[in-house]
Amino acid sequence: MLLNIHHETLYRYQSPASYSLQAMRLWPRTDGGQRVHHWRIEAPGRRWIQQDAHGNTVHLSSLVDRHDHIAVIASGQVQTLDERGRWIPHASEVPVLAFSQATALTRADDTIQRTAHDLLGPSLPDHDWQAGLTHLCEWVHKTIAFTQGVTDVTATAAEVVAHRQGVCQDMAHVFLALCRSLGLSARYVSGYLLTDATHAASHAWVEVWSPQGLLGQGGWLGFDVTHNRMAGPELCRLAVGRDYADTSPIRGIHMGGIGESMSVQVAVRDAQHAGMDQ
Repeated sequence: MLLNIHHETLYRYQSPASYSLQAMRLWPRTDGGQRVHHWRIEAPGRRWIQQDAHGNTVHLSSLVDRHDHIAVIASGQVQTLDERGRWIPHASEVPVLAFSQATALTRADDTIQRTAHDLLGPSLPDHDWQAGLTHLCEWVHKTIAFTQGVTDVTATAAEVVAHRQGVCQDMAHVFLALCRSLGLSARYVSGYLLTDATHAASHAWVEVWSPQGLLGQGGWLGFDVTHNRMAGPELCRLAVGRDYADTSPIRGIHMGGIGESMSVQVAVRDAQHAGMDQ
């Protein structure tokens, strides 16, 4: 599938900032069958590029002139493979076992641990690995109502389960907590979703490690918990990590700039079906 993607983030300040530093994980990954046809990031200030331990491309932007707004635009075209449930090899300096450890956002409380045990027992059986994960995915999908505006990026998996509401990020964190409570290695994925909406095209899902994947060599298998399905060609992968904190599309600091507000618009289109240029 060929995806046309346009992502705009605008920060405004009621009083000017004297300095800003932004870390942007907005460059699509090239694993998992993805191929970037063309991509660009527009951001003010001096910029340099590095790669983090998870293999994510990070653009750093430093702005030293006084400014009352910052506009960041990421756009381009990405080819994804037309198959669902694709295994992805591990290509990261971070060992697979590191993704079995709980984080502040994905720590399993008694309720989550009990739920995982009730659904699958104390561990996931090797012979029925994928079916067991599908069962967990269904539970999160049915239990957590997709509701915008009730959580923020600091909401933990335990809090989301208690309130039974959240967005894709929250559902991913709950699924991660369930998997890790069973001793599985699972990682958070940020990216884009093909949709006709301009407010829900940013997305998050989960990849779980299996030693039996990729002809017995091990591999990651993606689960789009929000839509209760395996990850497929409608998804474009931006970054992977232990949770949202490792994959935030834009994170930064600034001096001055009192009264900050932020607006985001994301649009993802199927270029081939729309008859757009390839």
